[in-house]
Amino acid sequence: MNRKVTFINEPELEFGSGKHIDIRFGLSTHGPLDAGTEMAPSKVRLGLVGDQQTIDLFTRWLNKCRAGVAAKKTSLVTLFPAFLGFGDGKPLCDFVANDQTTRSINSREIRRLATIADRERMVSESVDYFLSEANDLLQSVSADVVICLPPPDLLKPIDTGSVAPGTPRSRRRRSKDEAHKTVWHDLLKARAMTMKAPVQMVRPATYGGKVHRYRQDGSSTKDIEDEASRAWNFYTALYYKAGGVPWRLPRIATDLDTCFVGVSYFYTADRDSIQTSVAQVFNERGEGVVVRGGQVLVEKEDRTVHMDVDVSAELLRSALKLYKKEHGNLPARVVCHKTSYFDEGETEGFNNVVDQFNIDQLDLVSIRKSSVRFFRGKPNPPLRGTAIELDDCTSILYTQGSVDFYRAYPGMYVPRPIEIQFDQIERPPERILMEILALSKMNWNSTRFVNSDPITIAAARNVGNVLRYLDADSVIPVRYSYYM
Repeated sequence: MNRKVTFINEPELEFGSGKHIDIRFGLSTHGPLDAGTEMAPSKVRLGLVGDQQTIDLFTRWLNKCRAGVAAKKTSLVTLFPAFLGFGDGKPLCDFVANDQTTRSINSREIRRLATIADRERMVSESVDYFLSEANDLLQSVSADVVICLPPPDLLKPIDTGSVAPGTPRSRRRRSKDEAHKTVWHDLLKARAMTMKAPVQMVRPATYGGKVHRYRQDGSSTKDIEDEASRAWNFYTALYYKAGGVPWRLPRIATDLDTCFVGVSYFYTADRDSIQTSVAQVFNERGEGVVVRGGQVLVEKEDRTVHMDVDVSAELLRSALKLYKKEHGNLPARVVCHKTSYFDEGETEGFNNVVDQFNIDQLDLVSIRKSSVRFFRGKPNPPLRGTAIELDDCTSILYTQGSVDFYRAYPGMYVPRPIEIQFDQIERPPERILMEILALSKMNWNSTRFVNSDPITIAAARNVGNVLRYLDADSVIPVRYSYYM
């Protein structure tokens, strides 16, 4: 059977004074989107919480990056550009930390925490200790983002520790409890929701340490990313966390105001139920907000997760109310992305709300990893942007792959395309695919074309990873920067 194969050109992004397909070159040439506006951060104040060694190493790297980081020595100059630095007329504003904005933690307490045999208790107590110090810091100084710098002595038992003393390990298969052990990073963010500023956990490898992560057997892995790329990713993400808008999708003047909504599901920490999380991208600026939905069910026939009519309707209703609160008006078009197909109940629930709010267009699209792969007659994988039609309702899209601008494939492994099912669409499939490819460039944690999922799905999944540690009645911030 013949398959229709098309290629989608790399979407442009809009920056301060112009457009570019690449984030790093766009920021270098045109500056952040909000540069020169009243809302743009002029200086990002960082609060630091760590032991004296991690604080010293991070501060040294911060000062080094201010002057810029040289490009990796390679012929792939567009894949590995230099980091131009920040402040003093550089593309990004200044990032500052000093003695007043740092909180040095007690090394004796770190050693005590690291020796707690029950890993879950160790993770819980160490997170609480870091947040207690961070809150004390914010009582005396103002910071836009708080950086938590757990030292290697604590990270090693966090990465390798058992769930409880004596928990048996199998070389072939981890225990069920081990597979679902608490993630320090996610628990930190969950318990920091009431803080005055978003928090960010930073591992030593980011700022010059040798160890990136510890394996289960105690051996370590190294961060293979070059230093300039680490700096691009880290400081761009911090700029967004501090309230800045680095870039956006260009908007055609004749196009409809569109609200993109990503839906994902997560198990509660006790594994008793599955809940819904929504990360909503208000518009092309990528201004993300968070909505928490109700409990969902697993279909007996195919084991997929779905909402009933009422839960799906309330979820979209809440999202649209937040949209109106932010913009003063409702969008003319809503696009919903979900990781499982839209069943009859979900379709009915979403359409009922769209009719209630008089929305002109609704597109329902399900997105998942594809088991189908294609190969080129060349050493490199298929080009990013390659789309193959499987049938009238399904296509696959390479959001990862070889990139002409880089003249290389930027990934490490053979890329898997995503499978896109058009459950209910009013726009042509080609337009939907173009949007998904563009939305894969709206991940504030990455400045390279390496993201598989559009930000709608990626953000909703990140939100679920954090919300699983909170009670259903916990008050949560709506800004996505608290979750990323």
